[in-house]
Amino acid sequence: MVKIIHFAIALSIPLLGCNVDPPPPSTGGVQVGDGGGGGGGDGGEADGGGGGSEPEACGRGVVIVTSDYQSTNIAISALDGTTLSPSFVSSGAAKPGLSLALSGDVDVPATAPASGRVVLIDRYGTNVLTWMDLETAEVIAQLPVGQGFESNPHDYIEVGEERAFVSRFGSNPAPGAEPFDEGGDLLVLDTKKYTIEGRIALPEEDEALLPCPSGMTRVGDDVVLSLDRLAADFSRQGEGRFVGVSPEQNAVAWTVDIQGLYSCGRVAVSPSGDRLAVACSSRFDADAMKFDPATSDIVIYDARSTPPRELKRLGVARKLDAGIQPSLAFASEDVLLAKTYGGNASAGDTVFSANITTGDVTPLGEATQPFVLGGVRCSPGCGDVCLLSDAEKNKLRRWKVTANGALEPMEDVTVDTEIGLPPRSIGGL
Repeated sequence: MVKIIHFAIALSIPLLGCNVDPPPPSTGGVQVGDGGGGGGGDGGEADGGGGGSEPEACGRGVVIVTSDYQSTNIAISALDGTTLSPSFVSSGAAKPGLSLALSGDVDVPATAPASGRVVLIDRYGTNVLTWMDLETAEVIAQLPVGQGFESNPHDYIEVGEERAFVSRFGSNPAPGAEPFDEGGDLLVLDTKKYTIEGRIALPEEDEALLPCPSGMTRVGDDVVLSLDRLAADFSRQGEGRFVGVSPEQNAVAWTVDIQGLYSCGRVAVSPSGDRLAVACSSRFDADAMKFDPATSDIVIYDARSTPPRELKRLGVARKLDAGIQPSLAFASEDVLLAKTYGGNASAGDTVFSANITTGDVTPLGEATQPFVLGGVRCSPGCGDVCLLSDAEKNKLRRWKVTANGALEPMEDVTVDTEIGLPPRSIGGL
């Protein structure tokens, strides 16, 4: 068992450098009534939430990471993108209550934690989880999940009132010095004691590859986990794969291989729960700065079968001559919000909608640079607004989803009005 760090008094973090203006103080927590209803379900990057009249499954809003990759600020927003607390906590705040300071590489869980806590995933170089109280913005606990190596935690999902999984992308080349130091796995956490209680090993039959687990979502009784399958030196990559993990058995229950496609992201779930969508971006050619559309696509699955059964491939990468970014969201039962990477047909990233029934692709916007369009999130049935983080514009782009599935543009929103960092990713709340 790994000991947790608890906090009763907020600790100061010294600022780096001289003659630097201190950052503004935290703008504080959000009362449940301010953010909307309670609870928090998962809609495959489409959690709900919003006004008090919305159903409980809608959740309470979203958590937005703003960052320049050197420092990080966390904002809390409503489901429609309206900012509720522009600086809930930041890496440079004078009194954040953090014993282990936030780095510039922080993410938040895609699935809203059922506990109602704000959970921060501090990745490479820090390897720490932080739990915070939404209403008071106080740190509840922090838990190191590195165990002596760069575990690079990627996602967190609560699977019971006192249990959670965290995916560790990194693998330890020399395990055995500490408990739970293998990596490339799912850690099983006790979220009452804030301790590591166990680990779930992940399958990889190719000895040259590591599993590299990343995004998770809940599908029925199982947690669906995407595997990046990379060589330790990134020289090789396996085809796309996701697995179903049983929280009851603490074991992998089934495996789905995505033949011919690579670098596949977190599985998104349709509002009905009947269909899944996975976006694969292809093997990236770093020398040419290009993605291969032949090994990139969006794949639709029938979630009613176990394991999920492939229904169709949309062929959007070839249509757009670009690699499809691995994060996407269901805007409605038939329409997806997705993005391409810049570098092929376009100098910059693009955003589009795709109708999975008709195959129609509708351009929604573009950037002038690659790698600037980030997190996407939609709230079907809970306000019907889609959000996209745009680091180039330093805005949240927004669309209203109409009754026929069209996405109508809304006014962009500035998220971080205190420090000014651009939005990068969006998580559930």
